[in-house]
Amino acid sequence: MSPKRRKSPSAGTLLSATLLLISSVIAPACGGGQGSASDPSRQIAAANQRLLGTWMLVDFQPDVPLEPMLAQLLSMQRGHLTAQLDGGRLVATGMGVQATRTYRIDEASGMGDRFKMTLFDETGVSYDAWGDFQGDVIRFQSVTPPWQGSGTLKRVASQSGL
Repeated sequence: MSPKRRKSPSAGTLLSATLLLISSVIAPACGGGQGSASDPSRQIAAANQRLLGTWMLVDFQPDVPLEPMLAQLLSMQRGHLTAQLDGGRLVATGMGVQATRTYRIDEASGMGDRFKMTLFDETGVSYDAWGDFQGDVIRFQSVTPPWQGSGTLKRVASQSGL
């Protein structure tokens, strides 16, 4: 079995990276739990619980400048691309974008305040990111080339009006 080879950046990998960022930056709330706060499985469960819902991409700054077409695609998604997370599946919708990906939380600390996420694109290539919940936003750092960079996701308010 040969290892998966990374392709040069494309709109599809930009989407996957953006989804990773969104999923790794998805944030806020959910209350306490019982048991040891240092129990890794409880911390991962807390992070997963906090990620549930819809998040919007506020910003992403790549560590290395993107080629002009990908930079334009990214700029069009800021404030428009949303990711609905349901505990293992991410559905992203944006301007000209509709995609479903899987993800998992690999590590979490501080009752889920900080977490490491792995997102898998449609070909099985994985992308890693770290996220920190800060109120109703997630600050994230994508660490997998070619999509290394940092960004912000913001929880989208419920449409119930409550």
